[in-house]
Amino acid sequence: MPPRKLLPLIGFALACTTSTHGGTVDAGSGDDEADASAATDARVDAGAPETVEQMVARIRRDVEPEYEIAYEGARFVPPAGQTLLVIGQTLGGIDEHVASFPDEPLPGGWAAYWGIPSTDGLTETSLSDTGGRQNHQQLVDRFPNTVLQSGLWMVGTWDVAKDTAAGSYDDVVRAFGAWAKSTERPIYLRIGYEFDGPHNELEPSDYVAAYRRIVDLLREDEVENVAFVWHSYAATPFGGRPVTAWWPGAEYVDWVGISLFGHMYSSRPSRDLEAVLDFALQQRKPVMVGEATPTEGISERSDRAWNTWFVNLFSFAYAKNIKAISLINEDWRRFTFTTRWGDARLQNNDRVAEAFFMETNAPRYLKQSPELFETLGYTPPGDR
Repeated sequence: MPPRKLLPLIGFALACTTSTHGGTVDAGSGDDEADASAATDARVDAGAPETVEQMVARIRRDVEPEYEIAYEGARFVPPAGQTLLVIGQTLGGIDEHVASFPDEPLPGGWAAYWGIPSTDGLTETSLSDTGGRQNHQQLVDRFPNTVLQSGLWMVGTWDVAKDTAAGSYDDVVRAFGAWAKSTERPIYLRIGYEFDGPHNELEPSDYVAAYRRIVDLLREDEVENVAFVWHSYAATPFGGRPVTAWWPGAEYVDWVGISLFGHMYSSRPSRDLEAVLDFALQQRKPVMVGEATPTEGISERSDRAWNTWFVNLFSFAYAKNIKAISLINEDWRRFTFTTRWGDARLQNNDRVAEAFFMETNAPRYLKQSPELFETLGYTPPGDR
C-alpha cells in the first residue's frame, strides 16, 4: 500500500507515465492538424495572425444526429444543447486559474481527488509528494453555486479493489456519503477513474464488485446528490479486454466518463475511444470528459495548442453531444511523475485564453450560477 498522501493523485500519475495515452500513438497521427497549425503559425510569424474570432470559428459545431438522444437512468444532466464546464485538478491549480482570470465567469464545477482507503482530501487537506493539494470542502466553502467532480482513486494493485469489494473500506464510503449529503449540491463521483487503464491493473471482476459495493452503500444511506460516473481510460485497455468487461450494469451508472489527452491532437477519434462512445450510446448514458489537457502544453509565443488541440476538443464535444467537460489547467512540469508533458495552463497565452473564454462564455456552457442546481435537476433538501 502506498503512503496515504499519494492516494489522491497516484492513479493519475501512473496514467501520465504510459506511452500511448499522452501522445498521438493511440489518438491518431494528427498529421492534417499539424500541417494546418504549421500554416497558421507561419502566418503569425509573417505578421498576419488570425483574430481570436477567427480562431474560435475553426470549431466545428455540427452535432451527429445519433447522439441527440433521451438519456436513461442518469442524474444531473444538463438540458439539451448545454454542457457543464468544470476546471481542476489541484487546489493550487484552481487558485492560479481564478487569480489569472478575475473578470471571467467561474466554471460550473471544480474537479478534486481522493482515495478509497481514507477520507483524506475531503475535509482534511491531502498533499501528494508532488505538492498537489486536495480538499473538497474548501471548494464547497469557497464556491457556493458550483458542483463537484470527484475522482475516487481505486486500483487493483495492493489489493485495493479486492479490499473495497470485501468491505474493508465501508466506513470510508459511508463517511463520504455523510459528507456528500452535507454539501447539498450535485457531486459527480468517478469511481475508480480510468478503470480499464493498464496503469491501474484492475481486474474486471474486482472492479465491478467494488464499484457495486460503493454504490449500494451510498444508496442504502440515501445519498441522493451523488451521480455515479463509470470513467474509462478510452485508450488501449488493460489485458486487451473490451471495455464492456468492466461494466457494472446500467442500473449502477449515471454517466460514462472518458479521458482526452493525446487523443485530441487528431480530429479522428481512436478506435478505443469510439468503442466507449458507442457503448455509452447503446446504454443511453450521457458522456462526460472527466479529464482533459493539451499534453504538449500551451506556448506563450504560439497559438499551436488552440489550433491542434482545443479546436478538436470542442469540435468533438459538439459532434458527440458531450454533456460535461473537465479541463485540467495545470503545469505538468511540476509533477515528478511525468517528464513528457508541458505547461498546459491557459494563462500562458492571452490569445488562447481569450479564445477559450469566447467559446465557453456562450450560453451552451453551464457556469457558476444560483440557478445551476435547478438547471441540473437538483433541489437541496432545505428547498423542497
